[in-house]
Amino acid sequence: NAAPIDIAPVLRRMLFRENCSCIMTSATLSVGRADLAYFRQRIGAGEVEPVLLGSPFNFQKQMRIFIVKKMPDPREAAYGEALEHWIAHFVEKTDGRAFVLFTNHRGMQQAAERMGQFFSQKQFNLLVQGGGAPRGKLLDQFKTTPGSVLFGTDSFWMGVDVPGEALSNVIITRLPFAVPDHPLIEAKLELIEERGGDPFTEYSLPEAILKLRQGVGRLIRTKSDQGIIVILDSRIVTRPYGRAFMQALPKCPVEVI
Repeated sequence: NAAPIDIAPVLRRMLFRENCSCIMTSATLSVGRADLAYFRQRIGAGEVEPVLLGSPFNFQKQMRIFIVKKMPDPREAAYGEALEHWIAHFVEKTDGRAFVLFTNHRGMQQAAERMGQFFSQKQFNLLVQGGGAPRGKLLDQFKTTPGSVLFGTDSFWMGVDVPGEALSNVIITRLPFAVPDHPLIEAKLELIEERGGDPFTEYSLPEAILKLRQGVGRLIRTKSDQGIIVILDSRIVTRPYGRAFMQALPKCPVEVI
């Protein structure tokens, strides 16, 4: 397999220099609420006419965000136990009906194994990605079985649509920074360094912000949906870069506990 490290020169040459109109649209093109600079830089778009449209949803009334500041740092040994405590706490608040989004399969499997007894006692239907069932089947089970809780990784952060009361709670276990062990990501970071840039601020941070926005976007799918977002990573309020994540979230009530 082969993939370009930087697609900007290719798109600039083959698409944007042609005498044609090109419309690109998505709910998560901007890193912040009105910042398209990262997207434009990545695709090599120079002269563009950005149009930022508001959401059709009333997030102030439909959604509430909880941020657990008491969480240990994800690298600390106490993180796992605290993670399970707060997952249980917020899953009970919504009688299941929750996505719990992880950033790696190992952490997800460990949490699922340790919390199995809790879910059995509370009679919540626990679904775990990677157990052999395809994503579509897991989603069908989640939608049709009351009180379901789905533990998922990458493919459940985006492109998943569960409107209605079946999904009323999205729990983000960690800020979704990519681990730079994939050859393509590693090459992108090295290229930024060679150009004299900062790989964290120019790639890792904006990519994580976009992924967080996609994960949060799983919750409200219609004008009648309501629910909560839970962020179990204290770095969003304790680290300087956390402000960039906060600014990218929808405008709605936020409670730090």
